[in-house]
Amino acid sequence: MIAVAGTTSAVALLLTLKQPGTTVAGAASQAGGAPPAASAPAGSGAVPAGGETVLGDEADTQFGPVQVELTLSDGRITGARAVKVPSTDANSRKIAADAVPKLNQAAVAAQSGEIDAVSGATYTSQGYIRSLQSALDKAGAAGTGAGDGAEQGATPGAGSGAGTPGGDAGTGSGSGSGSGSGEGGATESVLGDVAGTQYGDVQVRLTVSGGRVTAAEAVKAPSSDTNSRKIAADAVPKLNQAAVAAQSAEIDAVSGATYTSQGYIRSLQSALDKAGL
Repeated sequence: MIAVAGTTSAVALLLTLKQPGTTVAGAASQAGGAPPAASAPAGSGAVPAGGETVLGDEADTQFGPVQVELTLSDGRITGARAVKVPSTDANSRKIAADAVPKLNQAAVAAQSGEIDAVSGATYTSQGYIRSLQSALDKAGAAGTGAGDGAEQGATPGAGSGAGTPGGDAGTGSGSGSGSGSGEGGATESVLGDVAGTQYGDVQVRLTVSGGRVTAAEAVKAPSSDTNSRKIAADAVPKLNQAAVAAQSAEIDAVSGATYTSQGYIRSLQSALDKAGL
């Protein structure tokens, strides 16, 4: 009886081992079968793996700091993201959530810091652009992609003066992005002196390439009260455009914004003087 029982157990064990799908190798292949993560779409601003990572300086804004991190490969921007954005209140967070992905995409597409502000997010856009430029400066990548055909043939000096008021627009100074004429030569950022006005300071920053002003922006504008901010929001984009179009400080004051215009022109002239233009 003992021998028969032993034989029966052995046969049962043998049949069990021959059943398909129960081997250790089969279990192991299922455990490692998760599909790889999908890669980010081209130009999305998402930071891909690999390449050199460069962290720009923090750029303070009225609603909080902005800080941009770039990934570069072979001298080109392959990814951009904001590691810090304004988050002091729900509205700032909402504005940043809408604007930052657009700014990320613009940075990758432009291959430079010459990007337009996002409408309704002027403060966030200005901070992003300043931090982006500092990251490019650190990487020695300012002007990368200038010869890739982007915006080539555009009319020189047609500055966009982006920065439509709304949202956290406040001063509405915008990015003052140049036309991207595709001219050769090194790109230089020149900061004019602060010009005091009755309602607050004005300070202009120029981007100069090939001996021409390719962009203008007000990094400071009157903001002492609601009316000052409203006036600046309307006037500064027009002044940005005028500075790029005129290639000088001989521009007209904006009607209804005399103090802001006068301060802008004084700061603009000092930036031109520093740039030797």
